Amino acid sequence: EIMPSLVGSEMCIRDSSRAAHFRFSAGGKGFTLVELIVVITIMVAMMALAASMLRGGGRAQGLQSAVEMVDGMVQEARLDAMGKGTWSRLIIVSTPDDASRNMRTLGVMSKNTRTGKWHLVNRLQTLPAGFYISPTYSTLLEGSGKSRAKSTYKSFSSRDGQDTVNLPGNGLTDIYFIEFDEEGRMSQPNAPTRLVVVSGSAGDGKEERPSPMTDGKPGLAGGIVIYPKGNISRLRTDEQVIPQ
Repeated sequence: EIMPSLVGSEMCIRDSSRAAHFRFSAGGKGFTLVELIVVITIMVAMMALAASMLRGGGRAQGLQSAVEMVDGMVQEARLDAMGKGTWSRLIIVSTPDDASRNMRTLGVMSKNTRTGKWHLVNRLQTLPAGFYISPTYSTLLEGSGKSRAKSTYKSFSSRDGQDTVNLPGNGLTDIYFIEFDEEGRMSQPNAPTRLVVVSGSAGDGKEERPSPMTDGKPGLAGGIVIYPKGNISRLRTDEQVIPQ
């Protein structure tokens, strides 16, 4: 008689524990639908912010790489001139009909002192995707923003710092150039010269398409200035890169 009552008491205790556990879980620790939606919304916003920061960081890194490439190729042209005791040029390809190369493809050319002809020292290099050398903000390219028909040898090469050359695999190609003499001094142009790299596209040579734009100016830009003695300085501030 005693055993059945004990068994019954034990069963009651177990049932009471389960009920208490259910009440604790359901009432104290659960999430409502509204709370779940709020959490998910916050997570989505945080992921979107992280993706935006990664994209921005990637573009900033691309700009830095582009400026470093321009800087390095200017130095290569200068060292080539001094090393060979001749004239060398940094060239910038101007191909309005080919946006993939226009104001984005660079090279170094050296002058043969015996024949007087110019030849490529190395393979042409192209700036990272989405970056170009701006005709508007680079002093080397003053006047290049004016409308002009497809150039001929005489019309293009008649300007200082501009020429038309025969590039391997490209044929006759319009270029802008910075020229150094055998002592590494800048002979053309003989004045401080800015090369400004901008995010976006040079377009067809008549209208640039910088992206992004901030207060009417390119929002992502950097560059260098080259002095007549051949020394190079980075443009560090927004005011230096895009003057008022």
